[in-house]
Amino acid sequence: MDLHYLELFNTVAQYESYKKASEILHISQPALSIQIKKLEEQIGLKLFNKIGNRIFLNENGLMLQEYTNRIFDIIHELENRISITQNFIGGTLNVGGSNTPGSYILPDIIGEFNKQYPNLKFNLHIGNTSEISHLITSGTIDIALNGGNCFYHNNIYVEKLFDDQLVIVASPQNPYCSLKVVEVEDLREMNFIVHKTDSQLYSYYVDFIRAINIPEKITMCLGNIDAIKRAVSSNLGVSLMPYVAVKFELQYGLLKLLNLPVQHPSYPYSLIYNKNKSLSATSKKFIELVRSSINNYTFDAMDNTNP
Repeated sequence: MDLHYLELFNTVAQYESYKKASEILHISQPALSIQIKKLEEQIGLKLFNKIGNRIFLNENGLMLQEYTNRIFDIIHELENRISITQNFIGGTLNVGGSNTPGSYILPDIIGEFNKQYPNLKFNLHIGNTSEISHLITSGTIDIALNGGNCFYHNNIYVEKLFDDQLVIVASPQNPYCSLKVVEVEDLREMNFIVHKTDSQLYSYYVDFIRAINIPEKITMCLGNIDAIKRAVSSNLGVSLMPYVAVKFELQYGLLKLLNLPVQHPSYPYSLIYNKNKSLSATSKKFIELVRSSINNYTFDAMDNTNP
């Protein structure tokens, strides 16, 4: 039985999606579909059922997935044991991050690590907080930085790194930017641009408006932080966003901070990994760099923002 076919099947089975698996494996969907058909012909069993545009594991597929999970857990354990024995820093490190740390914290840390170990390859997966948590639980990624508060499975090690602050930003064209302090009553008149409703940032927005007793007034819901910043910059509304995500725009006057008479909500970032999965020497060294880099991201959000 071809181990390569089993690896392809295991990825498709995990997501029950050729599209998602093809993105992760970096091969086309048609090519992936052909390989899975070859595996089915090789073992003489159909592995998936198709309903509409979706595929689902059938009984045979579930049986094979149980074995392939065990096979690749053993392979990964062997690779880690060899790496630890050799004290080798290299290979491939699968890293994950929720939207904010994945986009605005991890790239800098990965870049610094790559300077020290140029032969190391990184796979960086960015998703929402719950998706990253699931990928850590399943063992698909080795280490992750997650934003917000999340209920984690008890097999996940969670280490809080630092608290960011959520700040309200607006376009420089917004008339409220001229005020030294924006009152809560002023916020009632503003349209908010928010992250998609299954995100941690949206839940923090809901908690924030409830805490200051203003109604939900959403003009736009977007699934990408950069898209939110562009919409705010175009004066389509204001947004409650993590400081690390808007620090550059605030420093260069592309966005403005609205100063509030209430405390800015805290937004935590945590390091997570699977406690049941052996950490390679590479993983341990990367975690050391993550911890030592945190001082670069601790701040007072009210300093060095609006001149």
